[in-house]
Amino acid sequence: MPRPSQPILSRDLIFRTALAKLDRTGGFTIPEIAHKLGVSVSSLYHHVKGRADILEGIRGLMADWDATTTDLPWQEAVAAWARNYRDSFAKHPAAIPALVAQTITEQSVLNQYESLAAILSDAGFSSRSVVLSVSMIDALCLGSALDLGAPSTIWRRSDEHRSALQNAVDNATLGDDRAEQAFQLHLSLIIAGLTDLLSSDLESETTVP
Repeated sequence: MPRPSQPILSRDLIFRTALAKLDRTGGFTIPEIAHKLGVSVSSLYHHVKGRADILEGIRGLMADWDATTTDLPWQEAVAAWARNYRDSFAKHPAAIPALVAQTITEQSVLNQYESLAAILSDAGFSSRSVVLSVSMIDALCLGSALDLGAPSTIWRRSDEHRSALQNAVDNATLGDDRAEQAFQLHLSLIIAGLTDLLSSDLESETTVP
């Protein structure tokens, strides 16, 4: 039996094609994906519900990493989660703006966030602190993923004779590692802040009558 002239249409193929289009151009439309795959738009809709469904599938592709951190102290587990998430999304920075514009429904991604929430909850963080901490860490990871794609030097040299920023850039000796070192600093400050927040949460629990 002869092989089909084109790959069999599937959700995974649609997601990967759309992600490749996002990587190249920062956007995609349903007709563009259908044209790329050599199928009709109606054929595409046999497999996906629409653009939002495709974006959630893309989100699942990008967040495909092992979130198992059960044997680590919560500080190390949070740091490992953040680094994995940052690294995963840094591979596709052009997709980030499209993804942050809609509510997350992809179950595999929700499972990743669940693992982070469980780390914090098990450590003793209050419900309010868990939600705010997950939001804060998420913002760090997405921003740092974008920063990894930025130039090592992102500020144009000032024409002013005395420039505190330019003096700092000239003397920082960061090399090409600015984004990574900035991420490490930001993450360490977040962990320190979370440690203080946890102490406050635990103290509040002990003082409740």
